[in-house]
Formats: sequence, structure tokens, C-alpha cells
Amino acid sequence: MLVELGYTVVNIVSTAEAAIAGVRETRPDLVLLDIVLKGSVDGITAATLIKEESAIPVIFLTAHADEMTLSRAKIADPLGYLLKPFELRELKTAVELALYKNAHKHDASPWAVHDLQSGLPNKISFLDHLKKSIFLAERRSRSIAVLAFVFAEAKPPEDDSSAGPEDFISVIAEKFTSSLRKSDTVTRLESGEFLVLLPDLDNDKQALSAFHRICGLFQEPLSNGLRRIPLHVTSSIALLSKDDQDPEILIKKALDGLLSANSDDKG
Repeated sequence: MLVELGYTVVNIVSTAEAAIAGVRETRPDLVLLDIVLKGSVDGITAATLIKEESAIPVIFLTAHADEMTLSRAKIADPLGYLLKPFELRELKTAVELALYKNAHKHDASPWAVHDLQSGLPNKISFLDHLKKSIFLAERRSRSIAVLAFVFAEAKPPEDDSSAGPEDFISVIAEKFTSSLRKSDTVTRLESGEFLVLLPDLDNDKQALSAFHRICGLFQEPLSNGLRRIPLHVTSSIALLSKDDQDPEILIKKALDGLLSANSDDKG
């Protein structure tokens, strides 16, 4: 169909790995990418990698129009969607608009992929970062860790005003972001619950060392400039296993670790 419209098709592949390699080799003007690909890596993760490496625009082809799929797809910042099956005129419009938008691109609102209260990447963005990191870790034989933290008020503040973790969300977020690498990712799940992704580590020993260092950041009471509050911090770590590389399971292991840590504290 693209040839019929006068475009040159430089490559046709069926896996994310082949798509990424093909983009590196041919440097096309536009990539049409199916969300569902053969193999363990989907088109959304592939599009994210393509965007980070080459900034080449992507149009998604998909038969899946459910809200969760489209929400995830937004993270890759595609310049268009085509729901299958589609007609020639729909393809023509999508391609022309994508090429036009890419030539006249402007900055998008940062809140599309960020938590409004903390300014941190939101949960969907965190999950896509994790999927990409697992993909790269497998190819490069690297380690990954997901850390989970829950902040709770250790005791009432000395003054009469009430304060809790929700009053210190931005302070906690700043504490994390100022102490992590650019490649690390932090997200807030609920009021005082956070996840931290540590990708591209040499080994599990380095992950544990980073975990203990980050835990040490919150030993002292936090201050938002108006008051100080001592926080009780519960933390856990989940390491990527070669036998199980499902991102959802890795997150679940980290959160389950919080439950175990809370049980130990009560015991």
C-alpha cells in the first residue's frame, strides 16, 4: 500500500529486535510499527527505543483499541495510530500528517506522562521504562533492581499542625531524583508509596549497595521549609531473575517485600 502511494519501503520485519536494527541501518523517514510483534518485546517498547536512539517518528498499527493499550502507546509519543483493518486513504492521511507533524513538531505538555503532585513519571511511564530496561539487560547481560518504599509518619509533629507523607510528596520526590542516576526512574503509586527502577547495573551486589545508600537518604526527618516531620520508612528490593523477566512480577515482588518487612517490624 505504501508503494502504491509513492513511498519507498526499505524494510519489513516481524520482531522488535529486527525493527530496531533496521532503523539503525536504514535511517527511514517514518516507521510503521505494529503494537503486537513476534517475540517477547512489543511494538510500544520498540518505538520507545527507536525514539530515544534516533528520534524517527512512528505510526502505530493495531487491532487493539482498549484504553490500557492506548495509554501505554502514548508513552512512546507516536505521530499517529491506524486501527486494523484500514483503507488506503486512511493510510495516506496518517502518513502525510505524521510527516507534517514531524517537520513542525513542538514540545508537548510534560503532564501527559508525569504525576501532577510529585512531578515524577507516572505508573504507565515507569512500566514502559522497566520493560525497556529488561529488554536491554537481557541483551547486555546486565542486572536490574526495583525498589519499593512506603513513607509513614513516625510520630505527630511537635507543633499543633498536622503533617504526613502527603505534605512531603514533592520533598521526597526531590530527595530521590537528586540522588539517583539519570538512567534511574522513580514513580509514586499512592500517597506515601514509591517505586525506584535501577537499570543497567553490573551485578546484584551493586544493586544491593545502591539500595542501602538510598535507604540512608531518609534516616533524618524531612523538612518542607515550614516544618520537619520524622518519617517511618519501609523498604524492599526485587532483583531481576533470568528465569522470570515479567515486569509486572518484578514490581509485585518489590511490593510483596514491603508486606514482609511490615510483618517483621510488627513481630
